[in-house]
Amino acid sequence: MIRIGITQGDINGIGYELILKTMQSPEILEICTPIIFGSAKVVDKLMHTFELESFPLNVIKNVDEAIDGRVNLVDLSIGKELQVQWGQQTEEALRAEADSLTAAIHAHHNRKIDLLVTAPGNLDNDLESHALCEFVHRVMGGEETSFDWVINGSLRTLALHSPEASTELGEGIARENIVNDIRNVNTQLRRSFRFIEPHIAVLCRSPKLESILNELRENHVMAFGPFDPASFVEKEMWRHYDAVLFLDCEKERYLLLDQQEKESTYGFVSGLPLIITYPLIPISYEIAGKGIADEIPFRQAIYAGIDIYRNRRAFASATRHPLEKQWIPKGRDDVKLDLSKSEDEE
Repeated sequence: MIRIGITQGDINGIGYELILKTMQSPEILEICTPIIFGSAKVVDKLMHTFELESFPLNVIKNVDEAIDGRVNLVDLSIGKELQVQWGQQTEEALRAEADSLTAAIHAHHNRKIDLLVTAPGNLDNDLESHALCEFVHRVMGGEETSFDWVINGSLRTLALHSPEASTELGEGIARENIVNDIRNVNTQLRRSFRFIEPHIAVLCRSPKLESILNELRENHVMAFGPFDPASFVEKEMWRHYDAVLFLDCEKERYLLLDQQEKESTYGFVSGLPLIITYPLIPISYEIAGKGIADEIPFRQAIYAGIDIYRNRRAFASATRHPLEKQWIPKGRDDVKLDLSKSEDEE
């Protein structure tokens, strides 16, 4: 079974409500083994608060004790008393969120979980913040380039920012960075979504980008544009592409995402050894503890994470032993014959 790590998010927000409501669905245990990194006392209290039906919960001290067919909870609050204060941003809640995320990252490092789904919290990503990616990089280390995708069905969007180039040398570096970013995006689309040759639309107001995209296409990276952002969104041209990159045009990206169904939209962090998905919804302090939060976006993030994990495994299997190039001489015969000798002499 695929083992999914789940962080508790902000305990004063709607994170636990989303998690517990999602775990009520028996089909979850048929497709994965959930492992929540949180507090057993808080879960027990909130089950009564939200009047939820009990499910097979396995409270454990470490990930090695996780059991398939059960909802597992690694209790990080042993010896601690966490106070849930609905709608309040507290230092205690932030520390508990960081502990949950750190424990999940270490579990993946030790190959105990396959992917991670994060509940809404202060360390989460949104359209403007990259707090989750920054936190993961600090814990994991390394220099990997990660990208924060916002995905809804066949719409896959990504915001890129062109580096400032004040000198001729700076322009060369900026060009190289953009080329590398788009190449990385192309690779990640192939790995995570099983595209053979993904078609990428690049939205940018600068005509200088055209020569870069022409160069990429000559090297078999199908990046098209630059398109005018406003016209591209208005005419729904995104339907003809596998991914849309917004280069310094966040306003149009917000406009496009506002047109999509919120419950089907999720975030995905690519470019890291760890697969991370999350529902693109806020902490929602204003409705915390009222039992009215909709768990569908969180469930969608779980399903998306499973799909991406399976896609990566299939990609790795298909590319593990590529065929070697066979050099076959053409237009000549490598066998040299000496026609001056008779058969008897030979």
